Amino acid sequence: MFELETIIAFGVGAGLVALAPMVRRLGNPQLGDSMNNVGRSMAKSGIKLGVTVAGAAGAAAKSVARQAAEAAESFGDLVAEAKTELDSPEAPLGTGKASKGSTSTKTVTVTQVSAD
Repeated sequence: MFELETIIAFGVGAGLVALAPMVRRLGNPQLGDSMNNVGRSMAKSGIKLGVTVAGAAGAAAKSVARQAAEAAESFGDLVAEAKTELDSPEAPLGTGKASKGSTSTKTVTVTQVSAD
């Protein structure tokens, strides 16, 4: 997901920011300021990338969740329709529509099949 170079740059940048105050105190304020500026730039770049990737991943996850919810709703509708048709005395088994005045009954026989 993240490129290795970006993660390393972020880590180096954060390290430079952390070390900059010590370098300033040791007597080299120009180097400390330079380390701080470069480190902040590198760390911010890594953070920006992380925020961008997290946003894209979040959008993708929301899209998948929405599609899964729609599929579940469709399946629930199918189950409800099938139950309604089974409960209806006018609907022969295996047909999608009930025929008016039909009083035929369909018998289904199930046999056990072994997979030998």
